[in-house]
Amino acid sequence: MRLALPLSLLLTTALPVWAEMPAPQGHVLLTLGGAVTETNLPARGENDGGLLGYLEVQHDGAAGFDAATLDGLEQFEITIAYGPEGNQRDIAFSGPRLSEVMTLAGAEGKTAKPMAMDGYQSEIPWDRIAENQPIVATHADGSPMGIGGYGPTMIVFPPTDDADLAQEQAGQQVWALAYIGVE
Repeated sequence: MRLALPLSLLLTTALPVWAEMPAPQGHVLLTLGGAVTETNLPARGENDGGLLGYLEVQHDGAAGFDAATLDGLEQFEITIAYGPEGNQRDIAFSGPRLSEVMTLAGAEGKTAKPMAMDGYQSEIPWDRIAENQPIVATHADGSPMGIGGYGPTMIVFPPTDDADLAQEQAGQQVWALAYIGVE
């Protein structure tokens, strides 16, 4: 005997569902805070210390991503010329798409404000994220990116021949990325 299941049941059971954001098991490499619905890190106040305290980051709860979580997502590679002006070389960056990381944090459709460890911050509207598909790079030339280089994470856009778009993306390609504020 064959059971007839309603289409709505088939659709909801066929798609993977995150019951909740898994707790990081290792060091958190990237935190998304602000307008996120999936959290695994507690709220931060103005007197909390550490790097995010130095950056004056406060939130009501955030999504923290460790290396295992980021590496467990589908990986993409983007090769671009990168480095100090006059000394650039092709580097193959790899990591998950920024859109996927934001979706897991419940921030799909919103604006990302990536912030580097030194406080540099940029803004990337969702339409640019969806259209250009930048990655959250965790590796450069196959090796994990460390602090003191471009890591621990970096926003990397695919190369473009559009000079205006390339100029815009140069300011959004945040390296030494520690936090993404979501609005």
